[in-house]
Parts: sequence; C-alpha cells; structure tokens
Amino acid sequence: MNKTLIALAVLAASSAAMAQSSVTIYGRVDLSVGSLKELNKGSMTKLFNGGDGGLTTSRLGFRGTEDLGGGLKAGFKLEHRLNADEGTSQDPFWKGESTVNLSGGFGTVKLGRSLTLYDDVRGLANSANVFDSAFTPAANGVWGSGGDYSSRFNNKITYTLPSLGGVYGGLEYALDEDPAVKANMLAAKVGYKAGPLDVALGIQREKGKENDYMLLAGSYDLGPVILSGGYNTRKGNAKNGDDKELQAGVIVPLGSAFNLSFSVANSKTTIAGATAAKSSGIGIGATYALSKRTTVYGGFRTHNIKNAAGTKTADTRLVAFGLRHDF
Repeated sequence: MNKTLIALAVLAASSAAMAQSSVTIYGRVDLSVGSLKELNKGSMTKLFNGGDGGLTTSRLGFRGTEDLGGGLKAGFKLEHRLNADEGTSQDPFWKGESTVNLSGGFGTVKLGRSLTLYDDVRGLANSANVFDSAFTPAANGVWGSGGDYSSRFNNKITYTLPSLGGVYGGLEYALDEDPAVKANMLAAKVGYKAGPLDVALGIQREKGKENDYMLLAGSYDLGPVILSGGYNTRKGNAKNGDDKELQAGVIVPLGSAFNLSFSVANSKTTIAGATAAKSSGIGIGATYALSKRTTVYGGFRTHNIKNAAGTKTADTRLVAFGLRHDF
C-alpha cells in the first residue's frame, strides 16, 4: 500500500511539473516559383525562398515557458532561418531570435537577439499590405531608398508593458560592446488596440548608422475589408539625407479561405533640402488556405527608384506562385 501511495505521489508531482512548463517545436517551409526582373539584369526564372519571393522566410524554432509561481514566468525562444530552396542555413544560425525572458505583473523583460519594437510597428503598417511579404512594396525597396533600418538588434535588453486595458508599449536598448565606437541602439513603441482598431507609434535610433526613425502606423478591420498603413520618417546625416515615406494597403476576404490584398507605397529622400531620390511601387497578391497549416499563394510587385535627375537607379518586377506549410 505504501509503495502504491509513493508511486501515485511521484506520478502526481511529475504531472504537476509537466503542467507548469512546456516546450514547443515549430517551423515553416515556404517556397515559390516565379520571375524576377531587375534594372540592367534582365529577367530570371527562379525557385524562391519565401522571404525573397513568397510570404515569409522558412524557419525552425523552439520556444518554451516555465511557471515559477506567484504570477511569475520564465521563457525562451530560439529561431533558425534557412534557405529551403538550397537546404542552407542563414547567418547567424539563430537569425530569427535567441532570447530568454521573465514576465509577471510588472510586464516582460527579455534579453538577447530579436526583432525590434520599431519593427513591430512596421509589421502593423504592413499587416494588410499584401500580407507583409515579398510582394509588399514598402518592405522591398520603396521604403529605405535613402537608408534602411535594422530589423533586429543583438545584445538587446527589452522591457514591454503588462496589459493595460488596450494600451501597450515597450522600450529597448542594444549594447554595441565595442569600446572603440559608440553604436548603441534604442527602440520604443506605444500603441492602443481596441476591437477592430490598432494604432501605434514606433521610434528607432541607430547611432552607428546615424539614422533616427519614427513611424505612425495603424490598422482597422471593417469586416468586408481590412485596412493598414503607415507614415515613416528617417533623419540621417548630411551624406544620406532624410526620408519621408507613406504606404497603404487592403485585404479583401472572399469567404473563409480566400484573401486578396493590394498595396501602394512611395518615398522621397532629400539632402540639404533638395530632392535626391524618389521611389514608388505597387503590389497585389492572393492566398488560399488549403487547411489551417497549408496555404497556396500568388503575387506581383513592381517598384522603381529615380535619382534627382529623374534617371532610374532601380526597377524591379516580381511575379511568383508558391506553397507555405506550417508545423
């Protein structure tokens, strides 16, 4: 009887421990076939890794949490990015994320490499703009014609607010860890989400590149259509000048499985008050969910950049059809 009770106690304790912690393995494979035409390079038919000509980059990840009691939780996330068309790894190995975090009633503190808080706001601006994919013009050449931002910081300390009735936000600081330079980076966001409305302001300061970014973004779910957009500014140095950038997009759900999306974007770079470059682009795409985990899609994107003399310095056209599977 005593042995039976001991065995039951051990089993109960083991079950409780398992209930208090969890580890999930997840991943995605995204590949497409299509054509890319670039200025002075002609047209090329390719098998694209998702990030280059599809919805998203292929990945393999691990994430987990542990309940420490008293409302306190510890967690981690490791995410590897890969080129599924070639079977090769992207550099660094944990390019997507490598973080550990502690969360509770105070919010969340996260350490390591991950997407910046400013990039979160970019994601909101892109959310209805051709699925924030390779077909989204603002994210693929239109914005950043004067100087693009760093989507991830290394050596980062991030604090995000707890739930505050729709208000969210955070602040983060990335250490350059080099006494010879001053290239620490800072990012922050603040937003409000209520029902179909989500609006946010994001800032990012990159001392090493001498660029400061500020983005106002929003999305609204009207039911028949979903809208998103953003207005972004970049203040650079005397050589790279400043950018003013705008984008807007719409998703049109056609039933439970089929979605259409359209997007437009433009950008202007000025140096010493004079126009140095202009960029514009459009994108269109469609997705069809074969299941909760498998999606087929197609898309088109074109964009160009012109210098102060009106000469094209970039002119691209992408057409691709692909398959994405999540696990």
